[in-house]
Amino acid sequence: MAKPTIAFYDAYAPDQAHFQEALGSDYKLVFTDQGLRPDTAHLAASATILSVHVSSQVTAGAMKQMPDLRHIACRSTGFDHVDLAYAKSHQITVSTVPGYGEATVAEYSFLLLLAVSRRLMRTAHATRFGDIVPSKLTGHDLAGKTLGIIGTGRIGRHAARIGLGFGMKVVAYDPYPNEAAARELGYEYLPLKELLARADCLTLHAPATPETHHLLGAREFAQMKPGAFIVNTARGELIDTPALIEALESGQVGGAGLDVVEGEEFLQISSEIQLLQGHHIDEPARAVLGIDTLTKMPNVLVTSHNAYNSAEALGRIRGTSVANILAFTAGKPENLVS
Repeated sequence: MAKPTIAFYDAYAPDQAHFQEALGSDYKLVFTDQGLRPDTAHLAASATILSVHVSSQVTAGAMKQMPDLRHIACRSTGFDHVDLAYAKSHQITVSTVPGYGEATVAEYSFLLLLAVSRRLMRTAHATRFGDIVPSKLTGHDLAGKTLGIIGTGRIGRHAARIGLGFGMKVVAYDPYPNEAAARELGYEYLPLKELLARADCLTLHAPATPETHHLLGAREFAQMKPGAFIVNTARGELIDTPALIEALESGQVGGAGLDVVEGEEFLQISSEIQLLQGHHIDEPARAVLGIDTLTKMPNVLVTSHNAYNSAEALGRIRGTSVANILAFTAGKPENLVS
């Protein structure tokens, strides 16, 4: 009997070596380090199982090119890059990797927060070029400040632990509050408007859903304490980019550390080249221009959706992904998106 085919996208050499060793004897494996796009979907034409990272867009159009597809193994906790309605209507199950990176992502959030609050990029630039003016490099302590956390899942709760360790007061907003965790760790839940007014630093750990799209826009930035810092390691769609740029320019927001941005698939320079060759400004063009503006602002640090990327977290992602694939094949799927 022919071996079932698994197509791995966004799979670099370490991923390929791991999956080949764990699954190669029982499955036919197809690897590419590219993301799933309309022009790469043909690589998975015979796949029974598809394995992707968040940079791949698993659209209805892509899945239509995979007539034998029965399972999507997301190598991520989030699944907003998958058209769940199409998958459900075609009996395609979807699994995720829960809990791989609560420490990993929360630590990265504080890396960004420290960098923007202490003007690390400006200081490094001044040091490199011998233009050191201490008064222009003055930052802010975290100790004694109020940290606002939006989303108190595993990552958000770990961010609370770190914030408390820095000597911060921690407040949180979540439509589904975990009061037991709040009592255990020592943070307080507030309505979003009150949290925005009290927080000196804001860190986002919410999923991308229709309800959270542009959760922070012009109205919310106006409600924030002037000069507050924002960190986003969750999903770029949580923030209205033009509104953030305006708030940064006015000083209403003091600085931002962004590992995710709207349209982050356009971070590659090839996207700018395509826009220059075109003759109109559409939604992708606006996303590229927004990203370009943010990266040029002196009080903003943008990174490339890298908060998950530690050796330890990658090991957990690969291990759980293998377990999810084996469980699906055995007829006992695990970690499914309901």
